[in-house]
Amino acid sequence: MSKSNTSAEISGLQICIVNTDAQIDAALDNGDRRAFRVWCLRRASLIARVERVLVEAAMAKAA
Repeated sequence: MSKSNTSAEISGLQICIVNTDAQIDAALDNGDRRAFRVWCLRRASLIARVERVLVEAAMAKAA
């Protein structure tokens, strides 16, 4: 994966994480435990994807 593709993907994921954080806050404000759990799982998934992208980029650079 090229550096620009990696940067673009991470930027997109950051936007998704920020939007997810807003959904988590809204769920907390509404006392909606189910939505809170769902959005927290989504956030964890997005963060894991960022980690995978970074590892892939580091491995590609090392090769």
